[in-house]
Amino acid sequence: MSSPPRPYGTWRSPVTARAVAGKSLRFGALQGDGETLYWSESRPDEGGRGVIMRAGPEGVAEDVLPLPFSARSKVHEYGGGEYLAAGENVYFVDADSQDIYAIAPGASPRRLTRDAETRFADLAPDLTRGRLIAIAERHRAGGDPCQRENFIAAVPAGGGGENELDELARGRDFYASARVSPDGRKLAWLAWDLPHMPWEQAALYIAEIAEDGSLGPENRIAGGDGSAVFQPAWAPGGRLFFIWDRSGFGMLHAWDGTGITQILDHEGELMRPLWVFGMQSYAILDEARIAAAFIEQGETRLGIIDAAGGGLTFIDSALRGIDSLAPFGGGIALIGAGDTTAPAVVALKRDGNPETLRSAGDPGLSPDDISRGEMLRFEGDEGDELYALFYPPANACVGAPGDERPPLIVFVHGGPTGMADRGLKLKVQYWTSRGFAVCDLDYSGSAGYGRAYRERLNGQWGIRDVADVAALIRHLTGTGKVDGDRLLISGGSAGGYTVLMALAELDIFSAGACSYGVADLSQLQRITHKFESGYLYALTGTDEETCEAVFAERSPINRANEITCPVIFFQGLEDKVVPPEQSRSMARTLRMRGVPVTIREFANEAHGFRRAETIIEVLECEYAFYARVLGLEPAEVLPDIVIDNWRR
Repeated sequence: MSSPPRPYGTWRSPVTARAVAGKSLRFGALQGDGETLYWSESRPDEGGRGVIMRAGPEGVAEDVLPLPFSARSKVHEYGGGEYLAAGENVYFVDADSQDIYAIAPGASPRRLTRDAETRFADLAPDLTRGRLIAIAERHRAGGDPCQRENFIAAVPAGGGGENELDELARGRDFYASARVSPDGRKLAWLAWDLPHMPWEQAALYIAEIAEDGSLGPENRIAGGDGSAVFQPAWAPGGRLFFIWDRSGFGMLHAWDGTGITQILDHEGELMRPLWVFGMQSYAILDEARIAAAFIEQGETRLGIIDAAGGGLTFIDSALRGIDSLAPFGGGIALIGAGDTTAPAVVALKRDGNPETLRSAGDPGLSPDDISRGEMLRFEGDEGDELYALFYPPANACVGAPGDERPPLIVFVHGGPTGMADRGLKLKVQYWTSRGFAVCDLDYSGSAGYGRAYRERLNGQWGIRDVADVAALIRHLTGTGKVDGDRLLISGGSAGGYTVLMALAELDIFSAGACSYGVADLSQLQRITHKFESGYLYALTGTDEETCEAVFAERSPINRANEITCPVIFFQGLEDKVVPPEQSRSMARTLRMRGVPVTIREFANEAHGFRRAETIIEVLECEYAFYARVLGLEPAEVLPDIVIDNWRR
């Protein structure tokens, strides 16, 4: 240590809020097209603009999409599947108009659709017929968001912008992953209906494609009967692979035209909650080999599956987080992060050596500045095993007095089917390098541990997740890892809901931070969008007839009289998933009761913050808030925030 000890939470850090924002590229799905790899990325320094990138065999990354275009789909509000590389063209969904464009090398983007009422996503090629297959969502002007029409559409690849859409399939509430077979004769897709979410009941369908391009009778192949299917993909020889969780874990299966075979008897989890289109937990490399990212007991492992014999070989890797696999250059491309390396687009070539094609940013930290996540396994109230990632304070230049324990920030992810990020995350290092301990909790309901773990939260949202937070605190304070008198909790969206419910139920926290969190279940149900309009019923164990009393009991707005510690709220004003009134009403109620509270609102931000200036302000204001509440004297200048009702 080159500096004298300082109290935890006050250390001078090499990780600035600007560095977190500037090195926070968000990578979208990868797509291999021969010897070229494509991916999308959201850039905070460009206002969250979605850019399509590519790299050839030499590994040099370059922009495909010119300014001012931004690629982003808004189907289901969460989007995904915003681009497709096929032949010489890259097709993409324009963020502003939601229409489809095509761009060829050396040319300007060319508009293919012109439909103010229709959004597109999840593009797939059917180029033998000169068209694209897309998931479409029709928004009637002034219509009820829960009555939007979803369908599978065929869009002429030649374009012209004259709204020449063929509706191939309709009648179900939702569609995803429409994929044409290699011989062009069949279409496979996923579909499900309200009140279910895709990871609950998505079924796999197949239909013959007629000579005129229309679909014949549909046949359900798997799922939809209390189980779910994820990521259908055709192999070059015509077998259809997919993930199916009928065993309780998402496992790889294949349909050969006559029947279904489970490829591998291995309980590593391959299912992912389909919040956005285009998610990929595996990639078909050739007829014999499939690369897959398994989640086992909270750890992610990369393996190669023998598609013929059912064998599995794991690849040694320093990567802790692995996502979005694609074939590339005879090997594998993926989005990966290590304990000391930021998320990056990584190519694993035939020789097995990793090559970083594009990084979210070199953190520029010494090894001693980096806190490495420790996987915790501990017992919850029901005797079931729980999981979390614990990050102790770490700073190469300063430490704390020997008799002091660090304050703890509990991170609560969204979803609630999300999962704690594996690998280096600069937002975590922002806190640990200042002397805070951070623990990212995979509470009951989280993805990655099988259907039973996820379904623990059904009917128990606001109860079981809060109990899991309490169990985590008991575990960490019992082992002496943290200061039990300086506990903080932070989360966004569904995680923000758990933050508020934990503050109401557990009188143990010094303060909480809630980003675009749910406060009023009844109000949210009235104004929510179609995709999630049935979700609250499953999470609360109710239906349309029985929900009123439970919604009232489980809404933080009705438990505000039980919250006594200070709370800070962050809210985007363009949020259509959790509208601003949710945060405003909660802050207003606490303010009227005399609870210390502050709220920061951001124009041009929706559900999840994308702009660099917003990310910076949120981090610095949250730190200033905690410092004020805990009586810390940070070694840096922070915003002078106003906390209503604050009395030292």
